Amino acid sequence: MRLLKTLAAGAALFVSLSACSDTSADVDSAVVDRILASLQAARPDFDYQDIQPSPVQGYYQVRVGSELLYVSEDAEHFFVGALYAIQPGQFVDVTESQRAGQRLELLAEVDPDSMIVFPATGETKGVLTVFTDVTCGFCRKLHEQMAEMNAAGIEVHYLAYPRSGIERNGVPTHEYSETAKAWCAEDRVDVLTRLKAGESVEAELCDDSPVAGHYALGRQFGVTGTPAIILPDGVLMPGFRSTVEYLQLLDVDEE
Repeated sequence: MRLLKTLAAGAALFVSLSACSDTSADVDSAVVDRILASLQAARPDFDYQDIQPSPVQGYYQVRVGSELLYVSEDAEHFFVGALYAIQPGQFVDVTESQRAGQRLELLAEVDPDSMIVFPATGETKGVLTVFTDVTCGFCRKLHEQMAEMNAAGIEVHYLAYPRSGIERNGVPTHEYSETAKAWCAEDRVDVLTRLKAGESVEAELCDDSPVAGHYALGRQFGVTGTPAIILPDGVLMPGFRSTVEYLQLLDVDEE
């Protein structure tokens, strides 16, 4: 039941990638037809995309939202979960690597003007993309060290992610309304900083706010809480970390 709920959420939020739309052509059409027919007969309400050979012999990977199904060639079984490659001295999360590539493709399609950017002071040594909620305690804690991060050469690109969603029973959630204030403001940087400091800011919500789109993107990425950080290689890192830890993740030397 939990698996079906996860897949259903992913399918509802799936964003088709033009770069991935033709990858099924690399797979024998008979295999594609067999897999699709079997999956659709079981759950026609899911959107099955991007069928490719998987690293496991005899299995093909199929995207359903942010999830990957590994389906047997006879289309009678599948499994979901992290697939690891066994390499000398390490286990490599193949599934996360594939998801990371998808995140980078999706991020490349995001309008840079829809982000709230805190540029590095001087040379930019690394960029973090951060899904944030202005009411989140750890998001505020991260923002408190923004000047330190910028001074260390870290540039931060904020995307909006109201944790409780966009609306409930047809009414905008408190987290959405507060977060949208920053993205609707003329001076986004100032208003975002004031909101994260706990100030009460009076502001009108705008019709062209990108917050709902950012939220849907975060769900597509597998974001479940804030702050959620996307590293330059597309890896998702949940939770707050110190400036030193971010520098290490970016492989930037402290000066």
